[in-house]
Amino acid sequence: MTTILLLDDNSDIVTLLEMVLNQQGYDVISGRNGQEGMTMLEQGKFAPDLIISNFHMPQMDGLDFLGHVRENPQFSSIPFILLTAAPPIQWQQQATQLGANAFLPKPFKIDMLKKTIRAVSEAANPTTCAH
Repeated sequence: MTTILLLDDNSDIVTLLEMVLNQQGYDVISGRNGQEGMTMLEQGKFAPDLIISNFHMPQMDGLDFLGHVRENPQFSSIPFILLTAAPPIQWQQQATQLGANAFLPKPFKIDMLKKTIRAVSEAANPTTCAH
């Protein structure tokens, strides 16, 4: 089963995405910000196959979280999707330079989320992707 680490400070979005992703056969672990995400990764209780993170969050935003993930060799190869409501172009450029695999603008359609997850997962694991 594919495990997704989902980070967003909006509990309604987390609840919706957990439901949709669970229905698609994904195991979802969620948190409210990048700091919680780093803590969960460093505790090593699970190894996510994909990270989906909101861009704007308190304590540690998605861009800072992405930077920390990419700096750590243990996590640096995990595919990373950023959810965002129209960030400035310089943030997109910085996120791309840090290693974001995809952007998904809010609001988004569930079908677009599914396609983005599938595309990022297939690019990371072309022979093992089942979704």
